[in-house]
Amino acid sequence: MPQLYQIKSEVWLNRHDECYKNIITISPPPKDKSLKMITKLYNRERLSPFQERSPCCPQNNCMYVVMDPNDKCEMLCVDQLDVLFSYLLENNFTFNTDLTKMMFQSQVQIKNLIAFISK
Repeated sequence: MPQLYQIKSEVWLNRHDECYKNIITISPPPKDKSLKMITKLYNRERLSPFQERSPCCPQNNCMYVVMDPNDKCEMLCVDQLDVLFSYLLENNFTFNTDLTKMMFQSQVQIKNLIAFISK
């Protein structure tokens, strides 16, 4: 059975550089070897002291961040989607455009959704 993955963007505070980045995340946790090679588990930190976690709609404390396939120490940012998409196509992933389009048109919005992929 094919595994479906959701690709999203998230704001990340790089505490070392003290700047915000729009990074690329993937969920659920990757099972595919080629995805495991370019993802890293990070703790989801609060962006401000006023941001609270809600028990009503809990958010996972961890996220799988997509790393640059050419430099696995660097997170991929949304302006580098071409790098990610090329990597996914080279590794035989399929972009589920129908599902992605349906979610963009739905009243149930997935915040910062980029695409659904499967293999």
